Amino acid sequence: MSNFKDHSKELIEQNLKTLGGTPYVYHCHHFNLFHDQTVEDALGQAEAFTVRSRAAQKMATQLIGNLIQSSGASNPVERLQLAKALFAWMGQGGLDLLVDGSGGKVRGDALHYSFAWREKYGSKVKRSAPIDAFAAGFAAAATELAFDLPSGSLAASESACYACREPFCDLDVATASGDAPALDAVSVDEDVIMKHVVQPGTGLEESRIAQITQGLNEFLLGVDGDQRGLVQGFGIFITRHLSGYYDQTAYDTIHMIEKTAPQATAAVEELFGESGHVCVFNTFGNLLLSPEWEGMVGPVKGEVEEIVTSCAAIARALGFGHWTVEELKPGERLVMRSTSNYEFPFYLENYGRSDKSRCYFFANASRAFMQLAHRVDWPSKPELTQDLYQELFKGDVGWQTEETLCRCKGDDCCEVVVTKK
Repeated sequence: MSNFKDHSKELIEQNLKTLGGTPYVYHCHHFNLFHDQTVEDALGQAEAFTVRSRAAQKMATQLIGNLIQSSGASNPVERLQLAKALFAWMGQGGLDLLVDGSGGKVRGDALHYSFAWREKYGSKVKRSAPIDAFAAGFAAAATELAFDLPSGSLAASESACYACREPFCDLDVATASGDAPALDAVSVDEDVIMKHVVQPGTGLEESRIAQITQGLNEFLLGVDGDQRGLVQGFGIFITRHLSGYYDQTAYDTIHMIEKTAPQATAAVEELFGESGHVCVFNTFGNLLLSPEWEGMVGPVKGEVEEIVTSCAAIARALGFGHWTVEELKPGERLVMRSTSNYEFPFYLENYGRSDKSRCYFFANASRAFMQLAHRVDWPSKPELTQDLYQELFKGDVGWQTEETLCRCKGDDCCEVVVTKK
């Protein structure tokens, strides 16, 4: 079973994606590394690895389990082969699962997180702590499912990591310790999503946004990885990633900080919000500058309305939800709304109604739309370097953002208002 695109489904009205019934999105290595680094900064490296690997294990159990059932894989060899092929199709790299009913060894080759980390930071920073928590959790889930073991009975650690200048990544799967966190997050599937989203709205330039979204959907589904199990394009490494992994790691981290160090909550929330800047700059920006975009849409002229509506279309195509442009005054104000995204269904199902807005990615991605629309000279086709990112987002961004409505609070939709400072 290698043609996983046949098990991918577009919830077209909601602009969300599922694979084997499990929600997934497209995110690049810049976002993935920043997101996981934020968890590390908040919790420390050891605790963060545990939080991330257990979240990965929970989400991978749902995905692999559903695909095993639909494919009819009935024995450990078939199930492990399925998991290995799935991991590569997701753009996560290569896994060699040398495991049995008690655990075992896993060799990782070109794992997305460690490979991308070394590509981005390896020449400047020396890392000492392993980074491949997602691969560890995925490997533990695959082993449990292959040998019909109880979910959460195994756990995985990483003893050698390519990001730490080892030639390969070595993972160890073993019986989970008594103090290992339970895999108690509620699984989010299509039924859960539909329970929490609302009727899609329409906004400015709806026909243009919908047309671009459709073209991008068709293009993205045809993107294949290389022999390493990596998907590389537009100058970035792309993953088809489980949105529940991002949700559980972010919200669990924020809730821990709210309980143990409430004075740091705002800083941690701001960092998870900055992931929206990182994603829009790197993923959206490189798509806009790509030959594929020019072939589908035409050369980018750099008009504010063009950039903002194009970004709304990209968000939909990546599986981020139904984002609409409600109001746009160049140089002054942007109002974005979302009747569906990958944040609030998970939050509502797992934590209940919140007393504050919680769609950190949506809110800050909207601010990044305005920054890119006003500060980047698109016709000159600039290189989207780290220096340019620092210039645009690390000083005074120039725009302030407020999530005025949020489904996590029980509002009818999510709404973000971006105004000039």
